[in-house]
Amino acid sequence: MQQLGPDSFLVPTLRKPDFQRETNHWNGDQVVTFLKSFLDNELVPSVIFWRSPGKIFVIDGAHRLSALLAWINDDYGDGHISKAFYGNKISNEQQAAAESLRKKINREIGSFKAFYDLMRNSKSAGEDEVQLQRADNARVRNLDLQWVEGDAEKAESSFFKINKQGTALDKTEERLLRLRNFPIAIASRSVVRAGAGHKYWSKFNEPYRNEIEVLSKELHGLLFSPELQFPIKTLNLPHGGKSSPISAYNLLMDTFSYAITGAEKTEEKSYLYQEDVDGSGTVKALKDLTKVMKRITGNGIESLGLHPAVYFYSQTGKHWDMIFISLVNVISKALRDNNNIFFKKFKERRKTIEAIFLKNKSLISQANVLIHSKHRIERWSKLLDGAVNGTAFINGATQEEILSILGVAGKIVAGSEVDAGDAFSDNVKSAAYLAKSLEAAHLCPLCEGYVQAEKSVSYDHINAKANGGKGGLDNIQLTHPYCNSLKGSA
Repeated sequence: MQQLGPDSFLVPTLRKPDFQRETNHWNGDQVVTFLKSFLDNELVPSVIFWRSPGKIFVIDGAHRLSALLAWINDDYGDGHISKAFYGNKISNEQQAAAESLRKKINREIGSFKAFYDLMRNSKSAGEDEVQLQRADNARVRNLDLQWVEGDAEKAESSFFKINKQGTALDKTEERLLRLRNFPIAIASRSVVRAGAGHKYWSKFNEPYRNEIEVLSKELHGLLFSPELQFPIKTLNLPHGGKSSPISAYNLLMDTFSYAITGAEKTEEKSYLYQEDVDGSGTVKALKDLTKVMKRITGNGIESLGLHPAVYFYSQTGKHWDMIFISLVNVISKALRDNNNIFFKKFKERRKTIEAIFLKNKSLISQANVLIHSKHRIERWSKLLDGAVNGTAFINGATQEEILSILGVAGKIVAGSEVDAGDAFSDNVKSAAYLAKSLEAAHLCPLCEGYVQAEKSVSYDHINAKANGGKGGLDNIQLTHPYCNSLKGSA
């Protein structure tokens, strides 16, 4: 343990190369199993390093090192090291996960402090023999080290070869790493942590670094604030769903891609997929997506104020990632085309569109599962665009019409998403809250669509100031910002 302990000379020089995966893919059981194997002198694979001047980069074994360092420092994402790293901004989800893992390790293994006391003291009567043996093992055990020889290109090649074995990279990890020098990946990483944490943009000059952090924080708020918690007890839901890196990275990369290029495939002509050498591409990506998100939510006069509980969440509160990205796709296309008529049509048809979504939550969830993942955004974009432009739902919104537009063959028996057991599950509690709260939710008097006042509201004079209207309680109404901006303009 001398390699990683408080007096280690190795730890301060360790770095994660930019092509290395995030060290958050082990669950609690995997961490505990590894620590037990280490303390029981079982076989633990070598950690593979690559040396550069003044630094040592981890090519393979980052999860093993992270697990040991977390145990040694009692920091599972919520301790003093993590707080300093993330600017004292630790999400409730991260705190809960950290405390759960800490309790599991202390219960099944014991804290490092307890082991450290045993390692320093001789055996005493009444001590647990297993713990004493593990303390003896920990006192002398070190990790086996291997070294990659060669330049950075050789180190990167070794990493990808190694990670085709064992705990392989998943598609999101590999996508993120392959695109790591492009604006799409740098911007996604910056938004997930609201501009805090590891600075993947640190190579840029200070003005761009500062701008990336400011824009990322704002965009994080537009997408992921407030933090999603279950069971759901508020209609103030985040438009982008959960902000945890594992679930958010893929959504963010797709959202950036559809918002800026209108497609998810790599387009070499787009700046999103060209190496960002100075930070300008990342700043542009953040600004471009912010422009789209401010059409979806916020208090600016351009904001439609889309209510997330209506458009982006299932009956039980599960976030509909594909529908969110599809709506971003449709709105961003209208913005690129300078199609202001689209937004006026949306206002006119909004009441009908929202009624369709609320009436067919279960059908939408079931249909989404039946559409192949590579076709979902295309199909939902077609449905949403048709709903706004009047080519869909001309005669109402029957199940057959919805399924036909989505390209789903056959018929779905639409029932409840909620399974009933003896006790109320989080799904049941969330579904009950969402249904009852939406029944009583405020509607915009100008379009009769749902208003999410916590994020997007305009205070309108019923009798305009120009006509002598006063600022009293009897002359105020809560509207969508965009609806208010059109009032009296037609």
